[in-house]
Amino acid sequence: MVESKVGELEARLGIPQRRNLLVRQITNNHTARTSTISDSLINPRPYITNVSPRLVNLQVASEGVDQIFITASDLQVEIPRTYNKSFFLAHGITKTMFMVDPPLTPDGAIIYTNPTTKTLNGYFHNLIYLSDNDPTRWLLVLRQEADRR
Repeated sequence: MVESKVGELEARLGIPQRRNLLVRQITNNHTARTSTISDSLINPRPYITNVSPRLVNLQVASEGVDQIFITASDLQVEIPRTYNKSFFLAHGITKTMFMVDPPLTPDGAIIYTNPTTKTLNGYFHNLIYLSDNDPTRWLLVLRQEADRR
């Protein structure tokens, strides 16, 4: 709650690290061979910077992958704990992806390249690390998907 209020204040002051973050959840229905896409903008805008030096080269465990190390080119995102942890994690038939600074209208609506398929112009990121050590905020480390738009 405190982190949320601070975020709103910093966004009004125009702090450049407060950027828009889109969370896309894709739920696959394998029997019907369809996908349902749900997009959510994090509000207030999260604090997004390059990964702090203390996290660089930290080995993180990821399902299905032997070794992943956090690099300096990854992004660190601080989000208030007003969101559930499960909101950020992929589970079962749902895949979660993130987009930093998605195209928005002046009133904050998402601009889709194709509204029917919810296609967006930009790069998506995957969650490689989620820290829950701080009681007021989530710390996410995101890595840009390789060569995909």
